[in-house]
Amino acid sequence: MADESDLSADGHSDIQDVSDLSAQLIAPPQVSYPDKQSLMAAVQAHGKQHGYNVVVKTSSIPTDKKPGRSAKVWLRCDRGGKYRPRNGLTEATRKRKRTSRLIDCPFMVIGNGSSGVWTVEVVEPQHNHGPIMEPSRTVAHHKVKKGQIEAVPYDWPHDAGFSPFTSALVIIDMQRDFCAPGGYLDYQGYDISPAQSIIPRIQHVLHAFREAGFPVYHTREGHRPDLTTLSSRERFRSKNNATGLGIGSQGPLGRLLVRGEPGHDIVPELYPLENEPIIDKPGRGAFAHTDFELLLRIKGIRNLVIAGVTTDVCVSTTMREANDRGFDCVVLEDATAASEPNLHVGACESIKMEGGIFGATAKLDDVIEAVEIFKQATVRSVTKSERMPSEPMPHSPVTPGSMMNQTVPTSLPVPMGMSPHLPMSAGNIVAHYIS
Repeated sequence: MADESDLSADGHSDIQDVSDLSAQLIAPPQVSYPDKQSLMAAVQAHGKQHGYNVVVKTSSIPTDKKPGRSAKVWLRCDRGGKYRPRNGLTEATRKRKRTSRLIDCPFMVIGNGSSGVWTVEVVEPQHNHGPIMEPSRTVAHHKVKKGQIEAVPYDWPHDAGFSPFTSALVIIDMQRDFCAPGGYLDYQGYDISPAQSIIPRIQHVLHAFREAGFPVYHTREGHRPDLTTLSSRERFRSKNNATGLGIGSQGPLGRLLVRGEPGHDIVPELYPLENEPIIDKPGRGAFAHTDFELLLRIKGIRNLVIAGVTTDVCVSTTMREANDRGFDCVVLEDATAASEPNLHVGACESIKMEGGIFGATAKLDDVIEAVEIFKQATVRSVTKSERMPSEPMPHSPVTPGSMMNQTVPTSLPVPMGMSPHLPMSAGNIVAHYIS
């Protein structure tokens, strides 16, 4: 058997054993959640944000044989508890075990379940160590194929067919009702700052897609002014909050989630161009009761890059609908948001289960890089194909007299049939060939 006296040896170099640093490890708030999974996800997300990892110690759930058992889950810091080595362990295993969680941290949280509500109870908020710094790891170089974007759990799209002819950007519900004070989400009692924070990021990716000539679609959730598209259950559900206001109620931005009202419209920073279709939907998904699928099929679009709000509701629903219809989808993790962090994390994690059950997730910068690579390749290809081998580029001398009668040549040749008055951007070149 291993000698327990050496269990403190080879301690973690990523732990700062300074007592005053433990004050940085803030305990989670003692609030309630609808189920155990939501509580655990929220506590674990809170811990990571503040420099410690939360793991399950044990749990208790009532059963038919033991109906009186309380519904509880005990959560602790992963530096808590003591490892008791067993016979037969190799030295390497012993070292790994003893350097994993041998601080005996006293931190403890209990999740109590009662009447369908799970509440956080902080039993011991203190830690006996400082913030845990994740050790740097050497990651093997991963080369992404041409026509793909680095994503998780697979590089997207799966068929390496990323181009304006097959792929489109879909911006979900970036409306004032979800992003502005006095809108629907605000009256539901939720924080709108996550939705507001992603507007500049979506602006960035929107500009890149427009410049490269990729199709862009916008969605808006809302109902007819007479509310004939609003079910009685949805009407009841939307007013089931502290304010008693819901869909159709009057607010500072007009009637909440009603088409034609100021709050129903898309925020000015992301407002659609004339050639960018807007999908008005009465529910969460962009495919149900709309012509969205028809628009995509006609253009041959099979890959969707999704951004917007909220990750756990309209973004997730649209992605699942698209997945069932054979579309390959990727959600931008840092260009989507939910009203609560744990809901965003949970929705993104669910996408990646089972090898990408609903698609993949990617970072905004990786998507923009792929768009730029395509744009540059398009410009080079068009330039090469339009330039005849026997015809050198024009180099006519420009004099003060001749400048009145001729146009200075652009760096890019105008494709045959394309108006010479259009700006020579990759987006206009691609749009010309698409049309």
